[in-house]
Amino acid sequence: MLIIYAPNNTIADPIAPNRQTYFPKSLDYKKMLPIIGLGELTRVKTVVDNLKNTFILLAKHRRLKRPGLQFLFVIALLLLWNTPAGAYQLLSLPEQPNQGSTEQIIQTLLNEYWGRAPQNALASEKFYENLSSPPAIVSVAYTVNRLQQNKTNEAKLVAEKITEIFPRNLDGWMLKAWLNALEDNFETSLVAIRSLNQQLIATADLPAEVKTSIYSRLGRLIGYLEGPVAHRVNQNLLFTTTQFIINTAPQNHLREFNSSRTEVQEKYTEIKNNQAQKKTEELSKVAQRDQKIEQILNRENESLSDSEQQLSEEIERIRQDANARISTLESQGSQIEQEQIATSIEIQQREKRLLYLYEQLAILNLGPVSKFWTYDPRIEIRSIEFQISQKRSDWNGYSFRLRSISEEISRLQFATQQKTASITRELKKINGTRRRNLGKLARIASGPQIADGKKNAMKIRVTSLVTYDEISEELYRQQILDQFPRN
Repeated sequence: MLIIYAPNNTIADPIAPNRQTYFPKSLDYKKMLPIIGLGELTRVKTVVDNLKNTFILLAKHRRLKRPGLQFLFVIALLLLWNTPAGAYQLLSLPEQPNQGSTEQIIQTLLNEYWGRAPQNALASEKFYENLSSPPAIVSVAYTVNRLQQNKTNEAKLVAEKITEIFPRNLDGWMLKAWLNALEDNFETSLVAIRSLNQQLIATADLPAEVKTSIYSRLGRLIGYLEGPVAHRVNQNLLFTTTQFIINTAPQNHLREFNSSRTEVQEKYTEIKNNQAQKKTEELSKVAQRDQKIEQILNRENESLSDSEQQLSEEIERIRQDANARISTLESQGSQIEQEQIATSIEIQQREKRLLYLYEQLAILNLGPVSKFWTYDPRIEIRSIEFQISQKRSDWNGYSFRLRSISEEISRLQFATQQKTASITRELKKINGTRRRNLGKLARIASGPQIADGKKNAMKIRVTSLVTYDEISEELYRQQILDQFPRN
């Protein structure tokens, strides 16, 4: 239990040494009584670095229960409670003495190449690859650098390499467990958790605050694997790993482990309940919106049907008008063709007569003409030639008129085709719009649905590791840099 003490005239139990630094040195810590404690009678709840703390006012301090005083002392408590165990992220301190080159490497990775930018991501990668046998703290620093540069998979590979080269380094196992859980490699994460727990057991001189941080994070990881992603986790491996931790953890750290597991489960349940409520609210909004859209679509479809009918009638009218005009022209052309045929026949008949007269004229020209021969064919020849010329002129006129009629028919057909094609395109647009509207109406009829983007966002939130446990790259960076203070 966390106890915060205040001055009193009576003698109280001594304060634990690791808590004395919260108070001015001028105070007599042996003359203090607890005023706020951690227990079941909830007065205040707060979460700092994923640790939930519940504070109560103890009965012996009734004077603090006057209106207004409780709030002031709660504020004082929160100000004092500024170094929770969960803030420890660097688990294994660098081996001493540190070489100057190690400090320079750390400064390069965590200062010079720290800013999140493509050039820093590439520069730090090349810088690390050129190092020869870097110590564990350098590899941990580079892992944190990879996280800062959003290179999660690279960070995971470096963490796995740390566990191979430095199996006693706790950061390597914790980062391996956390990063594999982040990337859905749950069995690998569980195996890393087992290895971390074994190293934790073997490390006897580990500070209590670091152990608290480790067991709290292990509790959150196990809680995450038991809850949000349980359906994708090997349950037998999860159970045996959890029991291994429970059976080996000291009693005070076991409470922290189980408390963190419970917090994850509670948060998971809370998020699911909130999302269920949001889903209900969203479905109600979608239903109301769909109802309005349905009315709009139905009205639009009615208008589209009227437009479709009008356009179909317009196409029919254009075709009928064109067909009527073409029929008239074709009738005129047929009559002209008959007249042209008749003219052709007359020309042929006159050409035959003209041929006969040419023969007669040739006979007369071969010998003396009898005095009894009074017929002169030349007169008729000239008459027939004139008639043939007129008939040919008529025939050419008929041909010209037939060509004009044929061209007019072609123009009418082309104009009709253009008009009907334009209207047909409008009809296709109308039909396409109506089909889309019918598809939307069918979807609406199937019931309200939440948009895929929102559903995916909700799913990601409830199943993402960082929702329940997140590593702070900045805190990790600062705690590493603190081990290498600049002169």
